[in-house]
Amino acid sequence: MMKTIVIQAWTVHKLDGRYFLPYSHWIYLNEIVKYFDRICLLSPVKCWENSNEITMVPIAHLNNVNVYELPYAEGYIGSLKYFRHFFKAYRELKEYDVSYVRYPIPFGWLQKIFFSGKLRKIHFVGDPIDTIKHNPHLGRVKKLLYFIFFLPENWLYLWACKGAEIYTNGFHIAERLKKYGIHAEAVVSSTLTDRDFYFDRNRRMNPRGPKLIYAGYLRKSKGVETVIRSFSLLRAKYPLAELTIVGTGESEHELRNLASVLNVENVNFLGHIDNRNELNLVLRNHEIFCFASLSEGSPRVILEAMANGLNVVSTPVGVLPYIFEDRNDISFASYDAVSFCEVIDRLVENQDLAYRIREKSFLKAKNFTIEKFLKKVFDEG
Repeated sequence: MMKTIVIQAWTVHKLDGRYFLPYSHWIYLNEIVKYFDRICLLSPVKCWENSNEITMVPIAHLNNVNVYELPYAEGYIGSLKYFRHFFKAYRELKEYDVSYVRYPIPFGWLQKIFFSGKLRKIHFVGDPIDTIKHNPHLGRVKKLLYFIFFLPENWLYLWACKGAEIYTNGFHIAERLKKYGIHAEAVVSSTLTDRDFYFDRNRRMNPRGPKLIYAGYLRKSKGVETVIRSFSLLRAKYPLAELTIVGTGESEHELRNLASVLNVENVNFLGHIDNRNELNLVLRNHEIFCFASLSEGSPRVILEAMANGLNVVSTPVGVLPYIFEDRNDISFASYDAVSFCEVIDRLVENQDLAYRIREKSFLKAKNFTIEKFLKKVFDEG
């Protein structure tokens, strides 16, 4: 019997009539096609004119995937004016067997209306309310305004959870949903395949200059400012230390300015790297992955760093404290520059400890592959 699904999860990119996805989404889709005969991506479509700007992966080889185009908008607020397009799309696609949405994608709760009586899946990949609450860069008035603005969407998703299969990136989100009478299965998000694993047993940090790296979005909630400030402190003791920042985002200009104001040398902004092999090579050329995020679900990039044999210094966010142990297979730090600097310094000073931690984290990361992750969500067998 043919099985079909509508997926509202990602923005699709378009050039000359061809569709593209970032690698992390493309590899998800390549795995999901194993479970369905026909897939419809219900997605905002961002159009490009210059082929040099496209660094993503085409999906033309996936013959059972089609795209229902929605207008593209920057952020949730920009999507509000297109509500009628989302409503029309769900009404037209209701003949599909399954609906899958990733919160906090706008208006995914419409599946409750148009897929009533069918299999519905809601996947909480983050917690915007928690992010707003713990963001130190937002004053009380802004936090209140953001809460007022976003709460209706949050409540509509909670309403849509009734009668749906619920998955969360991390146990902490599942626990928060319990108070609303919602049972959710916690999963650990991963894009790792066998070829992503690499461990250099001979690697040792330069005692005069460890090589640090951050990879991800450049936005306030990701704590990249904390990473740069901690690196500024670290350089006083390790003058040859280096920091590489991979990614783009609305905070990029501000972060570059911060590095300039602090007069920090050896901070390299590489921009976005979508090619997985290239990103793996960049990671393998560094020693410590720094992650100072305020709120997360299940940060994939942590697993990617561990799979490439790096030590990880991170805030204890999302699923991390549930599956990793401080000073055993990860190094936790508080959300402040001094704490990050102290934890990094401890690893550089104690090379044997650093080796044991990264070896254990590498072995643990092998338990979290994309195949195992998506089998939990999509395999109905």
